[in-house]
Amino acid sequence: MTSAPYMACLLADQRAGPYVVGVGGLLADVMREVKETHFKRACAADDHGLAAFCLVWYEQMETHDAARMRAAEIRNWPHRWQRRLVESVNPDWWERSQMESGFSRAFWQAIPEKVPLPKR
Repeated sequence: MTSAPYMACLLADQRAGPYVVGVGGLLADVMREVKETHFKRACAADDHGLAAFCLVWYEQMETHDAARMRAAEIRNWPHRWQRRLVESVNPDWWERSQMESGFSRAFWQAIPEKVPLPKR
């Protein structure tokens, strides 16, 4: 094991939809896993309009066991509690890796949420 901080994280594709509570290492590692998960979902559904999972909340922990215990605790919460947890630190449901990149919110607001699909 490395001495890198671990994190409990919450992924979502919409506020009212199901959330995925997970455990990860560095933010870059978690984001790679998010992209892989989205790719697998999109391929399985054969739906190019499927929304990507976004990292909407995370909490850093000192050990992997602490992160696993925190994730397990949050998984047992009702959906509305999980939603309140996200909104307590991320009321606009911004993708957290984007927020950590140093670009302003105005930059990310200028990017459309849905890209039109080419007509067949």
